[in-house]
Amino acid sequence: MKTLSTLLLFLLLVTSCKQNFNEPEPVLEAKQIMDVSYGNATEQTFDVYLPKGRGSSTKIIVFFHGGGWKDEDKSMYAPLLTYFVDNGFAVINANYRLAKDNADKFPVQMQDIEQVIDQVLSDHNEYSVSDKIALAGNSAGAHLVLLYAYAYDTNGRVKAVAAQSAPTDLVQAANSGNTQAINTVTYFLGKTYDEDAELWKNASPYWKVTANAPPTILFVGEKDDVVVPQQSVSLQQRLNTLQVKNQLIRYPNEGHAWLGANLNDTRKKIVDWLNANVD
Repeated sequence: MKTLSTLLLFLLLVTSCKQNFNEPEPVLEAKQIMDVSYGNATEQTFDVYLPKGRGSSTKIIVFFHGGGWKDEDKSMYAPLLTYFVDNGFAVINANYRLAKDNADKFPVQMQDIEQVIDQVLSDHNEYSVSDKIALAGNSAGAHLVLLYAYAYDTNGRVKAVAAQSAPTDLVQAANSGNTQAINTVTYFLGKTYDEDAELWKNASPYWKVTANAPPTILFVGEKDDVVVPQQSVSLQQRLNTLQVKNQLIRYPNEGHAWLGANLNDTRKKIVDWLNANVD
């Protein structure tokens, strides 16, 4: 009798195990985590947007805003980033230290990007996503992500980059005669071109890119009167020379920023680019 009872208990356990193994994993709901701190400065925070149904293959976009390296905030771009979450990406929308009169000049922003990536990778299991990271940015943020990926990502953690309306060659800006551009870059770097030409060169993605650069997609409005469109064209030529996989999307009737159908086109092309190149 004891043997029969033991056998019945064993069969019940086996059946229960089979049922548990056959049960599908629960689908994770979309989730937001706001104002995650990654440093001691007030500006060193990021927001986390996690998609529904995420898992170990979910890729991460880390986005940095524009604003001439001295203005704007991550909250201004949040509505534009939901598209990527809806298309299955985890999005990190990051603030960084903005240049001030006597503080936070370049290259502290490179340190910020490094710290954001460090923290996101440390927490990616908690977020239930992969460790595959792409960088994206607009205007000044586009400059920062390009420069970081080309010159500061010594461990190759950035798998791809997407940059819209990016200043890529600060040396060109210094010699352009454009007083507004020159003053903006001088404020960001803390020194004029005459005071430290090497600093302006070292802060330029065009001058720092190498053959090891990650796949890069660039977007430019051909009527941009803030950043000369030729900067993105010249960077693409440099990428081609170095045989770095790249794509340049040009919008003939757009300026420094755009909405509507062309914005939708930009976001779709970013999704396609990252799906093809982040692995």
